Amino acid sequence: MSLIDTFFNPEVIASSLPALLRGFLNTLLLGIMSIVIGIAVGLAISLLRLYGPKPLRWLAIGYTDIFRALPVLVVLILIYYALPFLGIRLSSWASAVTAFAIIMSAYSAEVFRSGIESIP
Repeated sequence: MSLIDTFFNPEVIASSLPALLRGFLNTLLLGIMSIVIGIAVGLAISLLRLYGPKPLRWLAIGYTDIFRALPVLVVLILIYYALPFLGIRLSSWASAVTAFAIIMSAYSAEVFRSGIESIP
């Protein structure tokens, strides 16, 4: 048995290829959904932060500051494990999309806000 057969076994790769492709498609769909939702919500938050009433501005600032500071894994764990204690049960897919969209919206809100403020 050579070194290539040990670390690069074509039969194992061929047998696991359908599962890898399903995982790739799931990851791609998860990313696209999270990005689309995150950008839409981020645009709304940035407009609220720039042009909304004072209390809503402070909420938007707090939202972006908190969710930009939290690690993604912490947000995933909080949504998947803590929300059922509040009576909100989400599937693993919905939890992942929600967590990634929340993080994406906080970052995109800052990008939109800074872009709007940079225009004279």
